Amino acid sequence: MFYYFPDNYRWSLAVLRAIAAGGLFGEIDWACAQLRKASQVKPSGDLEAWHAKWKELGQQLEHKAKEALAEGYTTTASDFSLRASIYYQWAEGLLDPEDPRSPAMYLKHLSCFETFASNSQPAIVLVDIPFGHQVIPAYIVKAVNSLAPKSPVCMVCDGLDANKEEMFYVALSLARRGITSIAFDGPGQGSALRIHGQVAQHDFEKPVSAIVDWLILQDGVDSHNIGIVAASWGGYYAPRAVAFEKRIKACAIMGAVFDTHACMVRRVGYIPGKGATQLGANAPLGTTGKQILRILGVSDWEIAFQKLEAFRLAPVAHNIECDLFIVHGANDRHAPPSEAQQLIEAVSSRHKKLRVFTELEGGAAHVNLDRPEPALSMVCDWMKERLSP
Repeated sequence: MFYYFPDNYRWSLAVLRAIAAGGLFGEIDWACAQLRKASQVKPSGDLEAWHAKWKELGQQLEHKAKEALAEGYTTTASDFSLRASIYYQWAEGLLDPEDPRSPAMYLKHLSCFETFASNSQPAIVLVDIPFGHQVIPAYIVKAVNSLAPKSPVCMVCDGLDANKEEMFYVALSLARRGITSIAFDGPGQGSALRIHGQVAQHDFEKPVSAIVDWLILQDGVDSHNIGIVAASWGGYYAPRAVAFEKRIKACAIMGAVFDTHACMVRRVGYIPGKGATQLGANAPLGTTGKQILRILGVSDWEIAFQKLEAFRLAPVAHNIECDLFIVHGANDRHAPPSEAQQLIEAVSSRHKKLRVFTELEGGAAHVNLDRPEPALSMVCDWMKERLSP
C-alpha cells in the first residue's frame, strides 16, 4: 500500500479512498504536501490542519464549479462538483462529532454531490426510500445504453465510516455494464447517521428489504435480477442481509467481515475494563474513535463491544444461498483474509468464489485500495453475468 504519509496509516488510507472515489492526485497532492509535518503530530496527526487544507481544496473546486455553471459549462461544473464533494467529505470526516463545524461541512459535501448529480451524464437521481417512520437516503444511476424495457438492478453499500457518494465509482462501473445501480446509506452510514440520526444496527436485512420492497414497484426494474455489492464493513452488512432477504440473486463483497466484534477488538486494541488502547495514527482505522462510537450510537467502548456481540455472521451464514463472490486483500489490516475464508466456507451458496489479491500483484490492501483494478472490474463483470436474464 502507498503511504502518502509514511507515519500515518489513517491519513494515507484517506488519500487512497479520495482517489478511488474520483479525486485527482494532483489536487490532493497540492493539499497534502503541506500536511507532511502535521501528519507526524501525536497521537493521530494535527486534525485541525487536516480539516483546513481539505476544506480549502473543497472550496476551490466548488468555486470553479459555480463559475462553470454560470457560463453554461455543465460538464465541467459536474466534474468539479464531484471532486468538491469528495474533498468536503474529508474536511468533515476526522472532525470531532461534536465539533460545530461538522454539520456544515457535511452539508457542503451533500450539496456539491447534488450539483454533480443534477448535471451528470448518465443521469443520477437522488431518492429517499421509505423505511418505517424514517427514510433511506440513496441515489440511482440508470443502466447505460440499455435498450431493454427492464434492467437488472444492484444495490451498492458502503462501510463503517464511508458514505454512498464515496461509492459512486462502483455504481458507475455497474451502470456501464447495463445494470441500474442504487447506492444508499443504511443506519450508521453517511447521511442516514448525520442527517437522520440512524445509528448502526446488526440486522441490516431490515433496511435492505425496505429497499427491495421499493425497487420492485419501480418502472424499468427487473425484479428477478437484483444484486448487492458492498465494501469494508459492508462486507458484514451485505451477507447479513442476503441471509434473510431471498429476493437478492447475487452478492459481491470487497473485503469480507465474518466476525465484526473480533475484527474491531484487534483494530482498536480493546481490553475489557480499559477500553480502546490503540487509536493512534497507525491503528487500522479509517476514522477516529469518537466517530466509531457515534456510528454505533454508544457512549463508551464497553457498551460498544456489548453491542458488537450481535455483529457476527457465524449464526446466520448457513442461510446464505445466493451467488457469492468475495475479493479480499492479502494484507488487509482491517479484516484479515481469514475472515473471507470463514465466510466462503460457511455459506450454502451453490455458486461461490473467493479471490485474494497479493502484494506482488497489487490490490492487497483494505478494499483493494492500493490498486483497485482489476478487482473492481472483476466484481462488476461477475455481477453482470450473475444478473443476466
